[in-house]
Amino acid sequence: MSFNYGREEKKWRLWKEAEEKQLRSLGVSEDTIAKLHTHDWAVFNSDRRYYRRLQDAGTYLE
Repeated sequence: MSFNYGREEKKWRLWKEAEEKQLRSLGVSEDTIAKLHTHDWAVFNSDRRYYRRLQDAGTYLE
């Protein structure tokens, strides 16, 4: 199992742009959208660290 950071970041950015566009059309404030963006980015990075460590652990178990 590998985590391709570039590919996953691109998918995340496309998803986030679509979500933010929809939120703006629904009248959500820019402050709320910014907070969601920051939170989702932190979750993305947390997942990246998890998969990197999981991959490293797999190397040691082989």
